[in-house]
Amino acid sequence: MTARPGPAGGARSWSRRFAERLRAIGAAVPPGPPAAGVTGLDVDSGAVTARVRERQARYDVRIALAEFTPAQWSRAARAMGADPECRARLLDNELAPDTEDLLARAGLRLFPGRTADLVMECSCPDWALPCAHLSAVLRSLADAFDADPYLVLAWRGRTREELLKELPPAAPRREPADSALRLLGRPGISVRGRNLTEVLGPAYEAFTGW
Repeated sequence: MTARPGPAGGARSWSRRFAERLRAIGAAVPPGPPAAGVTGLDVDSGAVTARVRERQARYDVRIALAEFTPAQWSRAARAMGADPECRARLLDNELAPDTEDLLARAGLRLFPGRTADLVMECSCPDWALPCAHLSAVLRSLADAFDADPYLVLAWRGRTREELLKELPPAAPRREPADSALRLLGRPGISVRGRNLTEVLGPAYEAFTGW
């Protein structure tokens, strides 16, 4: 999935979260504007690839992150589908801001949680990890997450369309127990001094609770 350029402004929440998670595990996303020289940034299942130009040289960069297993994606789909706001935003082609927290409660890390989670490779001769080229791609990747947050999920192995297919059916909306009685209004019928709707209320409550 080819990443689009990041937006010029805005809250940049997904790039900020990504930078914070990497900082916590000892990998840094350089601050500032989008990195120069990065081309062909592509986010696919389990790997981000790009090419970085430096003077007359071009270096190939690959940053790998393990995909979620099918069982993990099933858990993710259940967690996201059970949350009304998250589900509604998915259907509206948005990614809820608390998606990371929802997955965390399901025992899943959306972003890398430790240094060993990332495998970073660059074709340059510099042995540093991350080298300047890897850092530039991390900067571009963070910007791409702001432009299209679904790239975060794509890196873990699912596109939005694939995720939608795994969402469990929405829970049926349960009407209040007395909704049918409200349609009756207050009929002029009394049973032992009580209005008919009051007498029937407990029966409707028991019936709708089956």
